[in-house]
Parts: sequence; C-alpha cells; structure tokens
Amino acid sequence: MVIFSASNERESRVKAYPMDKDRYIALGLMSGTSLDGVDVAIIETDGFEIFGFGDTAESNFSKDDKTILQAATQDALDWGFAGPPPNSFARAEDVVDRVHVDAIGALTADIIGYHGQTILHHPPLNSQDGQTLQLGRGRTLADELGVPVVYDFRTADVSAGGQGAPLAPIYHEALCRYSGLSGRNAVLNIGGVSNVSLIEDGQLQWATDCGPGNGPLDSWIVSNSAGSFDRDGLLSFEGVVDHAMINQWLEQSFFARPIPRSADRYDFDVLDDLQGYSLEDGAATLAAFCAQSIATVLEAGNVDRVIVCGGGRRNPAIVTMLDIHTDAEVIRAEDVGWDGDMLEAQAFAYLAVRSLKNLPISFPSTTGAPAPKTGGRIIYPKA
Repeated sequence: MVIFSASNERESRVKAYPMDKDRYIALGLMSGTSLDGVDVAIIETDGFEIFGFGDTAESNFSKDDKTILQAATQDALDWGFAGPPPNSFARAEDVVDRVHVDAIGALTADIIGYHGQTILHHPPLNSQDGQTLQLGRGRTLADELGVPVVYDFRTADVSAGGQGAPLAPIYHEALCRYSGLSGRNAVLNIGGVSNVSLIEDGQLQWATDCGPGNGPLDSWIVSNSAGSFDRDGLLSFEGVVDHAMINQWLEQSFFARPIPRSADRYDFDVLDDLQGYSLEDGAATLAAFCAQSIATVLEAGNVDRVIVCGGGRRNPAIVTMLDIHTDAEVIRAEDVGWDGDMLEAQAFAYLAVRSLKNLPISFPSTTGAPAPKTGGRIIYPKA
C-alpha cells in the first residue's frame, strides 16, 4: 500500500500544468445527506486502476452549520426546481465551501474531486426530465487551494436522461480488482439512501439505489430528541418490527420502478406513519425497512458476498436484519481491507481523474443513461 503524507505548507499545493501525468494523486471530498460532516481521502490512480491510498481527514458540521443546511434543504423541498432558487442556498453554499476547505487542511494533491452537498434530487420519471442540485462552488476551492477542482458530477448524466446516481460503481469495480475479489460481490453503501453495485470477477454488471438508508432512522431519532442516530443499533434491537407497515411502504412506486433507479433521501419520508409508536419500535421498523429494501434488490443478483460500506455498516441492527433477509455472506468493508468511512470520498477522487481524462463515469447499467457519459466540470485556479 502506498501512503502519501500531508504537507505543512499550503503554498506547496500549486502544481505545474498541463495535467498530462500517467498517475495522479487525487483528493476526493464527500458530504452525505445525513449532514454528519465532510470526508476527505487521497488515492493514487490513472483513472483505471488504483495504485495506493493516502491520507484521510474529516470535519463535522457545527450545530449552526447544520441548522443552515437543514433550512436550505427544507427550502429546496418546497421549491422543487420551480421558480427562482431560495436565498438560503447562497448562505448554505458558503458553509459547504468553508467546511470542505477546513477539512482538507494541509493535504495536497494534483486534483480534487468535490461532490458538494446534495439538497435536492429528482430523477427522470414518467417522461419528465430529471433535475439535481449539489451546493458547492468549484471555483472557490480551486482558487483557495491552488489545485484544479472537478465538481458538479451529476448534471451531465441527468441532462442526458440518466438517473444521476449512483456514481461510485465504476470505482467499486476498480476497488474489487485492486483487492483481487472474485465471484459476485455486491458493494453496498448505506448512507442517507442505500445503493449497491454488483461486481462479478472484477467487472461491473449493474448498480442502483435500493431505497432508504440511515436517513429515515436518523430523522426518527432526532424527532424523538434521542440524539442524532441510533448508536450501535441499540434502540432498533430493543424494538418490535411492524412488518405490515414495511410491506405497505414497499408498495411505494419507487420499488416498482426498474433498475437502475435513484432516489432522494426524502423520498422515504414515512415518519408520519409511525405516530403512536414507541421510540424503540419505530427504530426497529425503520432499520428493517432499510434492510428489506436492500434485500429485495439483492434477490435479483444471485450474490455471493455483500460488502457493507458507509455509516450504515456501524448499525449492527441493520446489518443483522440484512443478513437474515439474504442468503449471501454479509461482511463489512474492513473485512476485505477497505476503509468503509472513506470509500465515497475515494470514489470522487477517482471520478475526478476520469473526468480529467474524459472517461465515462456513468453507464446505462448504473444510471440508465442512454450511453456511457463523462461528467464533472473542471475548474483551474486563477493564475
């Protein structure tokens, strides 16, 4: 494994151009819809293979930051891409840019992949065009850090008729090759929404969003003033699952759509259905909803192994319930030597290099785009 160290001097970030290297030290940034903070990860790649991993970092949103981002998200839901964008977006974007710059600190790279903060995502549906919005100014980071920045990864795919998500599958393919994993491996990310990539003997077969991830469960915990998430799955383990309610939720139109399909975290806003439930029973039912929606997708994959990444792998209740509902072996990212916390940040480092080389980052089998699509807008720092 190759390790790259952080520099102590911000001025050393500025690199020589043109960007025509065989291999790149790429830094990726990811901030999920759970609003728990920013992940930073460095990899070495040529846009095809992974050659090593470098430093990682993370930075949490403050309470005030979260309040600003949550307000912008609620405004986005009310706005729905109709009319002028709400004024709250600009203030939220200032927060997103600042926290990402602070999270990077003194880390250096040849190029940065900046996912930004998703606050609204509408995939194409019933002949209506899709729309997606991630807050984050590539220009701000490029000028502040003196490094080329690739951002706005999803718009090109959505504009072409794709779902705009998931985008990590081509990285999952490279990661499985790097680790020499054979057989049919499902790389499962459980964040605010869950998504899975099926990799067979190092080759990407298909990918899709599965349904809810941690999002509804986190919202339930917050709404009951019991913290920000179900730590160690303790509440979910104590409760009783309402299977009839889950079956009702699984009748939602999202689950009838063919794969690949994508979702917004708030597509599964089911908390009103849990009025009168105890904290524990609501938690158990939402954890089971997450697990069963994933298992439904895995049924079609004849999967040998499920590798669980993202924050959801830290909830033993979700992982145990998934194990019950699938015949595949269920393991965590760390069991194959991966960093389950940083995998999505690594993915956007990888996608930044692919965008720089004009290589596709989405495919008909992953987003439903009519053809493989490159994506990501590249911004160079001002001289």
